[in-house]
Amino acid sequence: GRSEGVFEVNSALGKQIASLVEIARKHKIPVLVTNQVYADFNNKDKVKMVGGDLLKYGSKCLIELHKFENCRGMTLRKHRSMAEGKELKFNVVADGIGSVEERTEMPPKLL
Repeated sequence: GRSEGVFEVNSALGKQIASLVEIARKHKIPVLVTNQVYADFNNKDKVKMVGGDLLKYGSKCLIELHKFENCRGMTLRKHRSMAEGKELKFNVVADGIGSVEERTEMPPKLL
C-alpha cells in the first residue's frame, strides 16, 4: 500500500544522494541540490524540507533562503565548520549578487 510506495521513494532518493556524494568525492567537485519546502503545521514561522531527514542528514551544508520585501536572505542551517544560524542579506542584481547595507526586520515570506 501507501507505506510501500513511501519506502520505495525514500530508497530511490537515498540512492541518488549516495551517487551524488560519490561523484563529489571522486571528482573533488561540489554538488548543489535545491529543494522545496512546506509550512510546518506545528510552527507557522518555520518550514520543513520536502524529503525531510534523508536530505538533512545526507547533506554537509544546508542553506535556507528567504524572501523579504526589499531583499533576499540566507540562513546557515548546517555546516561542518561554521556556526548554525549565521545570516546574510543580499540582492540579486544585473551582474550577480549585491550586498544589503540596511537590515530588514520584517519576517521572511516563504519562497
